[in-house]
Amino acid sequence: MKSSVHKKNFLAVSFLALIFVLLASAQAAEEEGMVAPNFTLKNLNGEEVSLSQFRGKYVLVNFWATWCGPCKVEMPSLEALYQRFKNKNFALLAISNDMFGATIVKPFVEANNLNFTILLDQRLKASNAFGVTSLPSTFMINPEGCLFYTSPSPRDYGAPLMP
Repeated sequence: MKSSVHKKNFLAVSFLALIFVLLASAQAAEEEGMVAPNFTLKNLNGEEVSLSQFRGKYVLVNFWATWCGPCKVEMPSLEALYQRFKNKNFALLAISNDMFGATIVKPFVEANNLNFTILLDQRLKASNAFGVTSLPSTFMINPEGCLFYTSPSPRDYGAPLMP
């Protein structure tokens, strides 16, 4: 029983540490507490997924593309982050800007054994709504739906402390 309690405490502290590190290294959102723009995009199975479905969770939204070298380098650490927190109050949405959609993205996802939610933004609607100007770009959204972290560059989400 003690081991189970210690494990739960360790996971809770780890999750809080991640949030703290994200906040400490964050660039300020243009307006603190700005509500993240909602979007509805298709996943690799053709099903529609909306950001609003994840209200009540911390959501990491990552804009990327298969042709983007830094994006590809970042993907394993995003997978590690997802595996670490997927059973917590956390969701990871990776939004592909590949113009050929699932035809290009699905083989990449399978080859790299990515298990988090992949969405397709071929017309850049969500990307434009978030003001994305470079890839990868990452946004963290709190359970109330407000932006509290942005990064317009790649990160190693598995590192003990992010720069």
